[in-house]
Formats: sequence, C-alpha cells, structure tokens
Amino acid sequence: MTVIPVIVAGALTPNYSHVSQFISELGATGAPYEWWVRLAGFLPAGLLMLAFSFLAYIALPRSRQVTLSLAGLALYASGYLVASAFPCDLGCRPSAPSTSQLIHNAGGMVGYLVAPAFLFALARKARSWPGAGRLVVAGYVASAVALVGLLTLSPSSDVVGISQRALEAAVLAWVAMLSVYVARRGAVVG
Repeated sequence: MTVIPVIVAGALTPNYSHVSQFISELGATGAPYEWWVRLAGFLPAGLLMLAFSFLAYIALPRSRQVTLSLAGLALYASGYLVASAFPCDLGCRPSAPSTSQLIHNAGGMVGYLVAPAFLFALARKARSWPGAGRLVVAGYVASAVALVGLLTLSPSSDVVGISQRALEAAVLAWVAMLSVYVARRGAVVG
C-alpha cells in the first residue's frame, strides 16, 4: 500500500529523513514525488482499508465493540483519503498554514487519536474468537506501540518520523494480521 511509494519517494527525495520528517512531506504540495505518493500511496491505502473495514464488519460477529472499532479503523483510513486530496504545505510545518494543511492535519489526527483505542478494543474482543490467541497478543502490542507513537508525535521532535511510522506500522501490521485471520476463518462464529 503506502509503504513502497513512501520508501521509494523517500530514497529519491534529496535530504529526506524517515527519522525526522512526516510521511506526508513526501506528498506535500511541491514535493518532487507529490502526485505519485498521493495517488499511488495514500489513495489506495485509504480505499483498501475502508473496504477492509466494511468486509470485516460483515465477517466478524456483531457487537458494539466490533462496530465501534471498525468505525475507528474507517476513520483512520479516511485520513489517507484526506491526505491524498488535501496535501500539507511543503515541509508540513508552516507558520501560516493553508486551508489544505489544516484539513490535512485534522483528517490525519482524528485517525491517529482513535488508533490505540480501536486496536485495543478489537484485540480485547478477539479473545472470544476461535484460534485468535496470537491475534489478541499482537493487538495489545500494536495498541501499545500506537499509543507510544501518538504520545511522542510532536512536530518539533527530532524523531517525529519514527513516532509516526511506529503508529502507522502498528495499525497496518495488525490490520494485515486481522485480514489473514478473517480470510482463513471466513465469518467468525461467536
């Protein structure tokens, strides 16, 4: 999804640092690979994650916890769509942000704020699903990593890129694990 365009654009963009810069800086207005990152990275990531949220809703047992968690995942996924349509300003840290930057920040932050909670809630609910032991443990770990990433996600940090990537990796890895679980089990009974 997003990983390949981000790695490639990061490698090709002069002086870009995955450690100290936001992922969105690669898709920022005026960035060298802006359109490629936005259209080949952010857009498909958002669409695929939204589709997965819907399919998981159909496949997993209905409960308030599952519904709210998958709604949280859909909010998270919508952040990618917002990033594809509303890029941040070049550098993503302007003193006078454009409307696009403000929308970009709001769209991404909503998903980031709910990520630790929906990961934790889905992992907790997965305890009642057959054969989901590893999924539960991975969900708790992902929730903790996402929370640390969120709590350390400061634009002034020298390692903001690591914080953001930790949060993103936690969500994407757990969604991938949940996808495999759903695909192997079909609709979960219980």
